[in-house]
Amino acid sequence: MAERCIQCGSRSLSRKGQMFCSKECRYRYYHSRDMVLTLKKQWFDMILSGQKKEEYREVKPYWTKRFENYFGRHYDFSNGEPEAVWNEEKKMIVFRNGYGSNKPQFSAECTISEGTGREEWRAERGVVYYVLKIHRIFEVKNIGEK
Repeated sequence: MAERCIQCGSRSLSRKGQMFCSKECRYRYYHSRDMVLTLKKQWFDMILSGQKKEEYREVKPYWTKRFENYFGRHYDFSNGEPEAVWNEEKKMIVFRNGYGSNKPQFSAECTISEGTGREEWRAERGVVYYVLKIHRIFEVKNIGEK
């Protein structure tokens, strides 16, 4: 099986295990305007069908930095104690089932908040997550292809 660039799908990778065909593709992948999140097939299919309206990510430094940079978060000091407030603007997120530009994917308008998730969607009881609320799905690509 030929390895492909995960940005453009080109087969021109010079060595095994390489992810990008060029520095430009690597830059475009990491600096694209859209956030790309990878999902397991079960959750990908449930969101696409409309059964699952939220996606969860653990509150960890990695996700905190990514989401703060993408959505924007500020602190409200009006009640004395600082409270984190997320920007309520809807942002586009690309959800993929697997890695690479040729994998099944869709785009969705999402907002973010912090809270607990639903246990039937594998959220643990009492754990706080970043909750991505999915408002609208569009741009479905590569569905039914492998």
